[in-house]
Amino acid sequence: MRKSVSAVLWGIFLALGVGVVTIFGIIAPLLTRFVGRDLASSGVPVVFVVFAAAFAFYWGGMISAYKAPSRRRLHGVAVGLASFAVSPLVNLGVSALNPASGNDPFANLRTPGAALLTVVVFVVVITASYIGARRGEALYEHNARHIEARERRKKPVS
Repeated sequence: MRKSVSAVLWGIFLALGVGVVTIFGIIAPLLTRFVGRDLASSGVPVVFVVFAAAFAFYWGGMISAYKAPSRRRLHGVAVGLASFAVSPLVNLGVSALNPASGNDPFANLRTPGAALLTVVVFVVVITASYIGARRGEALYEHNARHIEARERRKKPVS
């Protein structure tokens, strides 16, 4: 159980790191340099956010599947599912800690456009996590075969 949770956490943290580096380290400077700061009002940043989520969760699903003790694809997909489960829980927790503020934890999801974007990002994240999990599973099996063959060659024939 501990290894399963550890594998999924590895995937979540890697996806978070890759996503932050992609958005703030690669895409943001390019957009501000070549397009300008007025881009925020257009729909172009949404495409980049969806791309960054897919890119990040591919790698998160892959490392989670590679490090999982069993059921590798399930662990890879769990990275995307757990990430989407954590966000509403944090929003509810913050609003529960300060009920006098009157803040709606899901105020940004009240418009159809925001709800559609959330569904699109969710589908992209789950799909990318699954594809990454398949790749991590294949990589693990390849490495296991290679290590097994190397061990067989080392054993002396008796």
